[in-house]
Amino acid sequence: MSTLIDQLLQADVKKVTELPTAKYEVKRLSKLLKTKFEMELCAIPAKRYTEIQQNSVDLGRKGNVKDLKMFNLQALTLIDGIKEPSMKSPELLRYYSAATPKDLVAKLFLSGEIADIYGKINELSGYEPDTDETETAIKN
Repeated sequence: MSTLIDQLLQADVKKVTELPTAKYEVKRLSKLLKTKFEMELCAIPAKRYTEIQQNSVDLGRKGNVKDLKMFNLQALTLIDGIKEPSMKSPELLRYYSAATPKDLVAKLFLSGEIADIYGKINELSGYEPDTDETETAIKN
């Protein structure tokens, strides 16, 4: 048998299959609320992550990308990746007069905050930040 198979067979299944989590502070909200506003983020399972991507991309007839709905992609990622506070909370939706969790995301967070939280959830989900591409874009 393979050494890798042996390692997987000896591993704690719960630990291997558990989704990573992390705390994330939204500094603007901490300052505004005069208390630390620290959310709990979690990785998004692969199947759900693919569904979010499929719901955010319009394909042309030949299968090429016709439109990328970036806000939809980021908002759906935040809705599933923010464990606490839940963006699906009926109390929060009602209090902020948000018709949907996507509306709540748009009301609670600024554009840069959405992008930062989206990036952190992606990291938890196994995607490494693409620093080389970012550095190249900044230089140019």
